[in-house]
Amino acid sequence: MGNLKRVLTAAVVVSTLGKAQGSNELNLSAVRYFRAKGGSTVAEIFCRVPLTAVSALGAGGSGVAAFRMTITVKDSTGLVLTRKDWSEQVPATLLGVSGASEGEHLSLRLAPGRYTVEATVTDSATGLVTRGQVPVEAYRAPVGGSDLLLGTALRGPDSAGDSVPRTGEVWSGALFVQTAGPPTLTPLQTRLAYYFEMYTTRAESVTVKPRVLDAGGAQVIAAEAQRMAVPQGGGLGYGVLDLAGLPAGRYRLEVTAQGPDSQVLRSAPFMMSGFETMATQTTVSSLVTEDVFSGLSETALDSMYQPLGYVMDASEQGTYSGLSLDGKRRWMRQFWAKRDAGSGGGARDRFYALVRNADQLFRMGGAASTSGWRTDRGRIFIKYGPPDEKLERKNPSSSNPYEVWKYTRTRPTKFVFLDSNRFGDYQLIYTNDRREQSRPDWQDLLGSDGVQDVNDF
Repeated sequence: MGNLKRVLTAAVVVSTLGKAQGSNELNLSAVRYFRAKGGSTVAEIFCRVPLTAVSALGAGGSGVAAFRMTITVKDSTGLVLTRKDWSEQVPATLLGVSGASEGEHLSLRLAPGRYTVEATVTDSATGLVTRGQVPVEAYRAPVGGSDLLLGTALRGPDSAGDSVPRTGEVWSGALFVQTAGPPTLTPLQTRLAYYFEMYTTRAESVTVKPRVLDAGGAQVIAAEAQRMAVPQGGGLGYGVLDLAGLPAGRYRLEVTAQGPDSQVLRSAPFMMSGFETMATQTTVSSLVTEDVFSGLSETALDSMYQPLGYVMDASEQGTYSGLSLDGKRRWMRQFWAKRDAGSGGGARDRFYALVRNADQLFRMGGAASTSGWRTDRGRIFIKYGPPDEKLERKNPSSSNPYEVWKYTRTRPTKFVFLDSNRFGDYQLIYTNDRREQSRPDWQDLLGSDGVQDVNDF
């Protein structure tokens, strides 16, 4: 038995097609991946806690609801192998939302065998206990492919070092999948993402065919087949389907990967809901956003505010510091609500993911006492994301180490950073971005070879 790791707490989700409100059972599911090294299985466990299972703390039902989550892993004989528990809180304002549930996600590494993963939720206000379990069979021998993981979106990493999931995401090791277990789509969120792994002993070309089946097993949608090359040892199958127009109901996505001498067929359930659930999810989203800031101290709010100087408008500058604690909370809500309206949501999570990545990537050398987001490279990284192309010169002949970043998404833009003290404190010395300043002596600092590098890059 390997480690049990709590990975994240996913966002609150809503489903009117799930278990009936008031159900005394948790909804657990598992997705398994085979790992040839050591012959182990990685199992991603998803648990949805219905908010009908918890009650508000405090008089009058105000404040928050709290519960204690316990995960127990048993082997086939019933022997307890490991147990882990922790406490969670949710906004009390969500308790009256029909079908709302809190998503929990954990990762297990298992030796071959049969296991049972049990989850127990104990309501902090009433002591009410809610239970659920899911059987997990860890692979005893190599298999052709992993289970199928479904979600509502997937994306690649923003940079080489990006492996930090945003809220509600799972990191597969190659891609981020937005998921909290079997997904529920709505008339406005009609995209279904899928991901699975193929394990092959030799390189081959396979045809991947996704199709949607109804509750009775009849095909209702056949997506276009894709040809892909799978290298020796295995590869990934993934994609996003737009299921606009699919009637409300329960479905399964079935994906077949057909090779010259092999076939892998995997399926997983999902739901399509109606406009009622869509409206409820919008309400939940606004309540969760509201609550993010209501429980934060002034110090925490100020810490979140500091990097915003890189992206705020002129009209938003100079007002935050003079506000009361409640005023600062309102300012932050309005700031992110404005950006969510123009981006389809998730702007806050994307921004702070960049801040975290900047801290990891640019906190080095003589700048170790300075947060990575405060450096010149961190600022440009947060404002524009990772560069489309990067040139690194660690030991140039005519200057100190330098880097050239190039963005080609709109007008080609270059940024040149020089490590003037050789302690890793790279400073911006030149750019053709008119919103940033260049040093007048940047050519002297780089030397003739460096200047030629920048011009040729």
